[in-house]
This record gives sequence, structure tokens and C-alpha cells, in this order.
Amino acid sequence: MKDLKRRMRRKARCWPGCFDLSRMGEVTTVRAFDEVYTAPHFGFLDAEDYYHRASAMRVVDRVRVPALVITAEDDPFVPPDPFADPALTGNPYVSVEMFPYGGHCGFVGPRDANFDGYWAEARIVEFAEHVSLDRQPLAQ
Repeated sequence: MKDLKRRMRRKARCWPGCFDLSRMGEVTTVRAFDEVYTAPHFGFLDAEDYYHRASAMRVVDRVRVPALVITAEDDPFVPPDPFADPALTGNPYVSVEMFPYGGHCGFVGPRDANFDGYWAEARIVEFAEHVSLDRQPLAQ
């Protein structure tokens, strides 16, 4: 929360009058941040509307191309529970890989002369190289 608040104050300095910081004191959770800042700034009614309309879960049952989902159990923004949803796990085109650690986009590991440590990006390339382009479901 400290980083989100610091970022919001920086944005308010860069774009005077665009962001009302008067409600910053009531923001103690990510959901409250989304309610006060994210949702209204991007035209959503509230945090619930933002989460619903921005969620891929509304359309995941219609995915018909091979897709890879990489997530972590310790993601501070996205809880792991939705990744067990049958709409996601039951879609043969979607492969879910959940790891205990990684946070929110923090999938890095040790670097060496041949590897930059960004293993999620390497995994995405590997996945893309091995999926069939004829839009067949992934092997289960």
C-alpha cells in the first residue's frame, strides 16, 4: 500500500488536478485503492464493477486458442482461488501453472551467462513454440 500511495502522490504532482488525494487516508487495502482511485479514473462504477468487467473469468469458457496462465499463490493482488474455477480448469485450451512464489509478475530466478533470470518469459516462449497453430486443444 505504501508503494501504491507513493505512486498516486507522484501522479498527482505530475498531473495537477487530475487526482483527488483527499481520500488517501481511507485507503488501507488494495480494494479500497481500487474503489477510490482505479475504478473512477478508468470509468468503472466501483471496485466491484472494475473487478467484474476487467476479469477474464467472464470469457474464459470461450477461449479457443492455446493459452498459458502463470500465477503465484502469494500474489498480493490476485488470489489463487479463481484459478481452480472449473470454467478455467475445464477448458482444454487453457494451461494453468501455479507456483507457490512469484508475487504479482515477480517470476525471476538466478541469472547466469546464458540466462537472464526471467523464467516466466522463457516459459511463455517455450509454450508458444510447442503449441499447435491449428487451434487444437492442449493435451491433458
